[in-house]
Amino acid sequence: MLLCYAGGSGAQPILATGPDAEVTEDGLHRVDPSIMEQAWVKPDLNLRRYTKILYMPAGVQFRDVRDQRYDPRTGSLVTVFPISDEMKALMREAWGQSFYEHLAEVESYEFYESVGRDVLMVQGFLIDVISSMPPDNHTGVFIRIVEGPWTVSAVLVLRDSMSNDILARTVDRQHTQGLIDPVQLPWVTRNMAESLSQLLGLRLEQLADLGGQ
Repeated sequence: MLLCYAGGSGAQPILATGPDAEVTEDGLHRVDPSIMEQAWVKPDLNLRRYTKILYMPAGVQFRDVRDQRYDPRTGSLVTVFPISDEMKALMREAWGQSFYEHLAEVESYEFYESVGRDVLMVQGFLIDVISSMPPDNHTGVFIRIVEGPWTVSAVLVLRDSMSNDILARTVDRQHTQGLIDPVQLPWVTRNMAESLSQLLGLRLEQLADLGGQ
């Protein structure tokens, strides 16, 4: 069945065609990028049967970056730096908490804590997380980071709770930027987690519209 999106004056196909008609290894078809830039769904996606969502633990995956000595004289040549264990723990905690809270606020579904025939499993991941914040910066010394301190891909995955079959996936690559005081990094990290959680909540609502909710 060809998925259609009921928008504007009439229905239009939502699956990409031509060179954008990508099909993933797990059988998901790319949505037309003019509707959602990076989204893949089952070609017969129908979310009308789902009235509840089940939160699955959120995860964070960091890019493996080689530790290298930072020299301010050539700092412009180094754009990605290792992330401390303390900051990794902060990001995991902030992401897990904020995604859970924002998922519970999605209006299209009832929040649920078990599987069922009308239950949609929802997972949110941060992957390929990199930092452009040089190490050993001093409080009060502002630095301008063009693509940082964080660059991250936020991934939303929807599965059927009974079969565990994957139904849809979205990916958003984002970064923070501007003048950063190193002491503000924990705040920036929590703020980013909040922003990305809101974004994935929006993606869930958009998929619900595409999938017949």
